[in-house]
Amino acid sequence: MLESYSPPHQGMGLHLHGSPGDSGLRIMAMLHHAAASQAEHSLLWPLCAQLQRLGQSVLVIDGSQNESARTPGLAQLLSQTAWQAATELRSMAERNTESRRVATLPARLGLARLRQSAQDNGLAPLAALQRYVRGYSTVLIYASAEALTPLLGEQSLQPLLVLPPDTEHLIESYRQIKHLAVFADTHCTLAALEGSAPPEGPQRYDWSRKQSSHQSAAQDSQTRLQRLDALLQCSQRHLGDAPVLLRMRWRQVSDLHQLTLHMLKTACILPMHEHGLQAVPGADAAALPSLAWSH
Repeated sequence: MLESYSPPHQGMGLHLHGSPGDSGLRIMAMLHHAAASQAEHSLLWPLCAQLQRLGQSVLVIDGSQNESARTPGLAQLLSQTAWQAATELRSMAERNTESRRVATLPARLGLARLRQSAQDNGLAPLAALQRYVRGYSTVLIYASAEALTPLLGEQSLQPLLVLPPDTEHLIESYRQIKHLAVFADTHCTLAALEGSAPPEGPQRYDWSRKQSSHQSAAQDSQTRLQRLDALLQCSQRHLGDAPVLLRMRWRQVSDLHQLTLHMLKTACILPMHEHGLQAVPGADAAALPSLAWSH
C-alpha cells in the first residue's frame, strides 16, 4: 500500500534521541487476525522499514507463524540460556543491519510459553523477553489479542489494530478491542486503511446497484465512515474510552510518518538490566542454530 517513502520528519528523531540500545528496549505491538492478514502486512513491513530508516534495529516477533524444525523461532529461543540466545540474535541483528532487512522470528508457540518462562524466573513477561533479544533496539510483537494480553501486565503499551478497507471486519475488530480493554486494561490505536482511488477514465456502470461505479464507491466510503464512527462510540460507551483512529490513505507517505511517530510515542520502553545474562562456560555462539529470519 505504501511502496514509496520520503525522509522522516524531525519529530521522529526527537523521540529516538538517546533511546536506542543503551537506555532500553522499545516494545511495540500489532494485533493479528487471519482474515485481515493481507491488510496487516501492507502496513507492518512499511512501518518496520520506516523504523529502520530512523536507525532502529527491528525484530518482529511473529505470533502468526508456527515454529518448526526448519523454521525455528521463539520457542527454540526460550529453550536456550538467555546468554546463548542474546549472542545469537545480536549477531543476526548486525547482519540484518548491514543488509537492511527486517528480522522476523516465528513465535506462535513461544508466545504461549513466554509467560510461564517469565514466572519461573520471577519476571514480568516482557522483561523476560528482553533478556533474549538483546542486540535489537525495537521489538514489534505481531500476535492475536488472546496471545498478546497475558504479556502486557502493567506495561504501558498501545497495540496497533489495522482495519481493512472493507467493513466486514469491524465486528471482529471490536471483539479484539474489547478483549484488550477487559483483560489487560489496554486501549488500541486503529489504523483505518482506505482503498485505492478509482481508476481515471470513463465511468463504469454498476449494474447490481443501477448507478455509476463512482456513486457506488462514494456510498461505500460513506457507509464505512458511519460504521467506524459507530465502532468508536460503542467503545466509548461500553469500554470507557474510544481508540485513537488514524487514517491511512492510499500511497500517502505522510500518513505512514504520522503512524510511525504515534507508535514511537505509545511504545513501552524497558530499561536496560544486567540480570540473567551469565556467560555459559564452553558455549559456542557460532554453533547455535540461526533463529531469526529476514523479511
